[in-house]
Formats: sequence, structure tokens, C-alpha cells
Amino acid sequence: MNEFDDLVSRRGVIMAGRLGPDGRVAEHKSESLFIENPAMLEMAHWFVAAVTTMLTSMGSALDQLTAAGTWLPTSGWTYRGGDYAIAVDGAKFVVGEAANIESLDELARLLHTLDS
Repeated sequence: MNEFDDLVSRRGVIMAGRLGPDGRVAEHKSESLFIENPAMLEMAHWFVAAVTTMLTSMGSALDQLTAAGTWLPTSGWTYRGGDYAIAVDGAKFVVGEAANIESLDELARLLHTLDS
């Protein structure tokens, strides 16, 4: 059983995966219209990479202003907009239909515990 099977079986989740060291989608599990859709895989790659890079850059800038503690490394984030939602934890991500996702926090927690 793939580690992403449980995530993809949840209501509203359409894709779960992991980015490889090169930043590309190394493995994934998909449902619905997104099964083996190369354009969706590429979009997931660019979305996760771009937002993580932006947050890392912002964290680096905030580190310059913060007297104690650090904002880095970027370890995870969630986003909900329009019809879709995404949660990221390290190199793992999950994409879902926003209207059917009850809690982004729960998805983020599940991602975080995958390797535990």
C-alpha cells in the first residue's frame, strides 16, 4: 500500500505526492480527473516549488529583523483559494477540492505524520 493511499481516499483529496531532490514530483497518488495528468503534475511541482521558495525568501528577510529565534527552514504551509486547497509538509504535498476539504490543518497534520 502506497503511503499516500490513505490521503487520496479522504473526501475531497485529488492528489498526494512527494517532490524529489530536484524539486520535481518523484511519486504521487491521484484520483478523479487528475489520474496521470502530466499538466497537473507539472502545475503541482511549480506551485509547491514557487510558494516554498517565496516563503523561504521571506523567512530569510525576517531572520534579519528578528532579535531571537529563526523563521527557517520553511517546513510547511497551507493554501486555500478558489476551488482548490493545498497543504505542504517538507517535500510532501496534498491537493484537494476546497469545498470538500473539512480542515487544511488536519491534512497538514496527516502529511507531517507520514514519515513518523
